[in-house]
Amino acid sequence: MKYWKQTLLMSSLMMVLVIPAIGQAEDLQVHGLAIGTEIAERAPQGVEGKFDPAVGKLYAFTRVVGAEHRTRVHHRWYWGEQLMADVELPVQSASWRTWSSKNIDPYWTGTWKVEVVGEDGRILDTIMFAVDDRS
Repeated sequence: MKYWKQTLLMSSLMMVLVIPAIGQAEDLQVHGLAIGTEIAERAPQGVEGKFDPAVGKLYAFTRVVGAEHRTRVHHRWYWGEQLMADVELPVQSASWRTWSSKNIDPYWTGTWKVEVVGEDGRILDTIMFAVDDRS
């Protein structure tokens, strides 16, 4: 009988801990996603949809809203269909600005995308851009 009480207690505790986290993940939204050449005063600069291959480094800037507790999002950088980087970023308030950067090799031309992914694996937003020297 003691075993069943412990099992019931542990199950109840897990529900109390897990259910708020599930609700929180569903409330997260992206209210701004941009690719730029730098971050200045916590804002993206040089925002474009196409970048020269000699750019060197790009930044993905995200504004996340709706977090009820501390959580995390990921920036997944893709060149074509190839995952080039998966960067975990903290979200520490209900309205949070965060960013990641990716060094860009001059030979990595073509279509890129950055996915913003919640802790639950849900894609919150995606932005497409190109690295190309053609006009």
